[in-house]
Amino acid sequence: MRHLLLATAVLLAPACKRSEDEAARARMFSPEQPVGDLPQAKEQLDASRLAEDSKIARRVLHMPRAEIKQRIGLHRAQQRVQFAWFRGPGLPDGGSEVSLAEDATLLEAPSDDFSVRLVNDHNQGFELVWVKGEAFVRSLYGSFHKRRTDRTDPGRIREQALSGLATFDRLARGLKLRNAGESTSDGRRVVRYAVTGFGARAGEKEETDLLPPHYPENRTDPDTARRLDLWEKEEPTSASGTVVVDVQSGVPLGCDLRGHFKVAGDGSGPAAELSLHSVLVTSAIGKDPKLKAPEAEPEISVPHAVKDPLRFLRKGPGAAPPPAEEPDEDDEEEAAPAPQR
Repeated sequence: MRHLLLATAVLLAPACKRSEDEAARARMFSPEQPVGDLPQAKEQLDASRLAEDSKIARRVLHMPRAEIKQRIGLHRAQQRVQFAWFRGPGLPDGGSEVSLAEDATLLEAPSDDFSVRLVNDHNQGFELVWVKGEAFVRSLYGSFHKRRTDRTDPGRIREQALSGLATFDRLARGLKLRNAGESTSDGRRVVRYAVTGFGARAGEKEETDLLPPHYPENRTDPDTARRLDLWEKEEPTSASGTVVVDVQSGVPLGCDLRGHFKVAGDGSGPAAELSLHSVLVTSAIGKDPKLKAPEAEPEISVPHAVKDPLRFLRKGPGAAPPPAEEPDEDDEEEAAPAPQR
């Protein structure tokens, strides 16, 4: 009996392996979904239950811009974020302070076209226009340049530029909300929520499909350690404001949030504090911004060694073979046979 079970297991192992390979092959070669066709965008969300259900609250407050586009269509979104970092305010020298105010404007056009413009109070910024599968980018005071699509990620830039609401909710460890009733905004029925506190999802872990990072020698450099401290050790001390959610689509249409956060010192350095103000306004829903491809300057010329390194090294297809080196006179003398005596 024991030998029979062993033989059966040996026979079934290749079959299981083949089924796993077939499933993996089906996933790899399955047709891709059309851009903008997100299954989660068809999910019905109850806009009146954010105060009662923390899962729905997270689902709405962290909704990606691509899903928002599919749910409400054409629109204009404007975001303003102001923050100030105070490090060691109790030190004799007064510590240090870093502040910034940033404005972002997103225009969603038909199909998958959109534009993002971001400026700050330090006279810095950029603008990205994505039209008919082509990307055009410029700095705040520069001209548009056409970017290769394999070297840019327009969707990621759109998400990061308008991520103020999700970032605030994450820093607050989950906003505590109170339903303040229904009203109208830009001609649409909305539910208004008042922020009553923070820590609604204090024990929640971030969902990700990525493997945990591995650092050299299992330790981080000081700059990376400070960035990780912000997400892992920060503690909210106050949060207030309002959030506006569309009744029909469940999309967060606006917010006005103020908060204060703290990262405790570890003994080797002083504590750091963050004051944050985030505002989001959505308007012109259903109106076409009529985006067009801007006039762009030609691609900047670069040395062929940078543009085509394989050709420069004479290793690319069709590259001419390197010229044969002429023998040196000294080499000829050394190679000559010695005279016979």
